[in-house]
Amino acid sequence: MKCIVALAFAGLLASAASCPAQTERPALTPISQGSAHSPAHSTTDMANVGGITDGPITAGQTVHVLVFNAPDFSLSTRVSEEGNIAIPMLGVLHIGGLNSEGAQKLIASDLKTKDLMTNPQVTVTVDSSASGITILGEVRSPGIYPPPGKHQLSDLLALAGGLTANTGRVIEITSDRTPDKKTLIPWDPTMHNTDSYNRPIEPGDRILVKACGLAYIGGNVRKPGAYSLCGSPIITLSELVAIAGGVAPLAAEKHTYLIRTQPDGSRVVEEVNVDKILTAKVADPVIHEDDIIYVSPSALKAVATRALAAALTLVGPVLYTAQP
Repeated sequence: MKCIVALAFAGLLASAASCPAQTERPALTPISQGSAHSPAHSTTDMANVGGITDGPITAGQTVHVLVFNAPDFSLSTRVSEEGNIAIPMLGVLHIGGLNSEGAQKLIASDLKTKDLMTNPQVTVTVDSSASGITILGEVRSPGIYPPPGKHQLSDLLALAGGLTANTGRVIEITSDRTPDKKTLIPWDPTMHNTDSYNRPIEPGDRILVKACGLAYIGGNVRKPGAYSLCGSPIITLSELVAIAGGVAPLAAEKHTYLIRTQPDGSRVVEEVNVDKILTAKVADPVIHEDDIIYVSPSALKAVATRALAAALTLVGPVLYTAQP
């Protein structure tokens, strides 16, 4: 009996030695966490993409449709130029112009009407990176900004750090929705007129704050050069002459020329009388951006000045020889 037990024990030892060692199993990952190699996204991941929008959904934006407990109807897609998206089994739906709530109601209604779900719970979010507002030009921090709570021009300009000292009188607004259309907003850099502050701005718009315009004055003025037109809502010719230090002594005030560039690139030259303008005998023309003022020199004044200088050079010797 002892021999049989010994043989059995020896057999067990031999079989254990011949079996490969067992490796420890990896810990199981809960299904809800997903896998690093899993190609599918859970509905929880989709719910955290984008944000609810109160503004209208527009072409080119990326929307994320989440139908609770129905992954076949949940998707991320881009809104077409016509404002449409395609959802499996629902077909093409027009959501352009709707906000998140309106799109949610439309999709839920279609799911119930087609007897696909009895009580669908739908969430529609919009990718903020696709609906950012671009701000360029004379602002302190140009860039692309997500739309704030208020979509007003003043809010967006404040978001970009405010305007620079070189801000002009026109702000241009364009959009991918209407690429051929440019909206020009009048702007007062002196902040006296704030009617344009509350203009609404839509996601996807581009704001270009244009630089202040310049006018040029040359010829017989004391300080010829290029001068900014942002110091006052309206700058007239007499004000520009004053900024340039006034008319020089040898100027021909009657023969001053105002050169203005037309929209087609051509130039119109108008002769004006600065002397009458400065004495309020004729109207004082308003200066436009890129205007050129040229104050001609006076040939008669130049001749008279040279003659006077020559005469003064002879006065000394004549007085000296005339003395006894």
